[in-house]
Amino acid sequence: MAEDMSPMSLTRSKPVVTRAAAEALVARAMEHAEKIGKNVSVAVVDDGGFLMAFARMDTANPASAQIAIDKAYTAAVSHIATHKWQEIMQSDEPLRIGAPSGVHRLVVFGGGQPIVIDGQVAGAIGCSGGHWTGDTDIGTEALKLFG
Repeated sequence: MAEDMSPMSLTRSKPVVTRAAAEALVARAMEHAEKIGKNVSVAVVDDGGFLMAFARMDTANPASAQIAIDKAYTAAVSHIATHKWQEIMQSDEPLRIGAPSGVHRLVVFGGGQPIVIDGQVAGAIGCSGGHWTGDTDIGTEALKLFG
């Protein structure tokens, strides 16, 4: 086993979201939100849930700022889009009862989506300010940046 301990066997390569990509995602999401008349906050985090880029429209609810950040955090660290959490919890009563109050920063309604590149989570985007379906649509539009 000791002979397998080369640096390459101790690490793995994976995509990560860059600051430039994070800023481009925020800009694209904000442009789409303006186009459809929504007032939102948008956050992009890395794969560990740490904030990379953020913007809040002047007229967006101030509470939407933290919600957008937490949506992105949830999607990044769980590798699950926030709108999928309701479906997951419907079939798992202990999770449904315990997770929302017991898991710090967990958001279980739409607007947070992982950034997946080559099958790996490189970060996440979170949008907040309207109904969760609209927030999800804004994030989906921004993610088209990756193809």
